[in-house]
Amino acid sequence: MTLTLDAAWQPISIIPADRGFSMVYAGRAQAVENYSAMPCALFYYPSVIVCKNYIRRRPIPLSPTRANIYWRDNLTCQYCGKTDYQRKMTLDHVVPKSRGGPKTWLNLVTCCQSCNQRKGDKTPSEASMELLRMPFVPRYDVTRAFRIDKTPESWDKFLEKK
Repeated sequence: MTLTLDAAWQPISIIPADRGFSMVYAGRAQAVENYSAMPCALFYYPSVIVCKNYIRRRPIPLSPTRANIYWRDNLTCQYCGKTDYQRKMTLDHVVPKSRGGPKTWLNLVTCCQSCNQRKGDKTPSEASMELLRMPFVPRYDVTRAFRIDKTPESWDKFLEKK
């Protein structure tokens, strides 16, 4: 895989390494980092490339799926702070679905089962429960958008780490 940066050195995409090689060979991009293994005797596959033209793409919107909400909240209950990396958490609608609460980034939070049962069909204030952190729409993350869990070390200086 090759991390693609625009002319402003912002991550815009992740493409197959052979496509990155083709872009460099055709002169449309410049290799910034290479993988250490050579596929043939003369060339390296690029790990990171920079496009020569400025490409302004709208960020790929992340939808508020269960996995993405867990990722945003770091698998931590937003009411009691309990963390469960075995993914036995639930999702909670801050404004309950029965009251018209939408399935959006700003209304869904990670919640442990006991807090979810305690809150039930109430708002946090009615249940006397306070959110540790208000829900928010996360910033665009190229690795999350392209579902890449493990990135090469050569990408670290180009990717924003939290």
